[in-house]
Amino acid sequence: MRGLLIDTCCGPCAMSALREFASPAWELRFLFYNPNVHPFQEYRRRLEAFEELMSKEGRTYTVFPYQPEEWIRAVAYREESRCEICYRLRLRRVADLALEEGYPAVTTTLLASPYQDHDLLHLLGASICRSRGLEFVVWDGRETYRAVLEEARNRGMYTQPYCGCILSERERYDRRRKGASAPKNRGGQA
Repeated sequence: MRGLLIDTCCGPCAMSALREFASPAWELRFLFYNPNVHPFQEYRRRLEAFEELMSKEGRTYTVFPYQPEEWIRAVAYREESRCEICYRLRLRRVADLALEEGYPAVTTTLLASPYQDHDLLHLLGASICRSRGLEFVVWDGRETYRAVLEEARNRGMYTQPYCGCILSERERYDRRRKGASAPKNRGGQA
């Protein structure tokens, strides 16, 4: 059995990972680390949905404290690179925990979403893991994304309407910016 530590953004994407790595060949552990999520009520909704899923599935997980200051400091004056910076924060944290806990491989549930930059995630994940002597496990949950969201909704699980950061929230809800030259595909939903 191979140990796999999974960076997790939310409950629905964790469901995708549970499907993808359902084989008994994997010993799964999940990490919930989301300093980018804003506002705090949104963070709590995502955390509650994630913890409920982990409890129902009998899965092992770790939750790092909510510290949005980490994300804010990292992206300040570099907002145009916020997704890359966010990916780096998350992937470094999961890789460091994998080293501490003896997991040889890591991945992220961000790979379940069609709204995330999979090429960039692969590049960063491979680089960060290589520098720590870990394996970055690449997978693609985009084909089953809609079906998993529907299943999550049928189970009464919270499904978020935007990526999580304050900037993606503005892009999602600011109607005046919708027709403007707002960046496309900057995070997106789950």
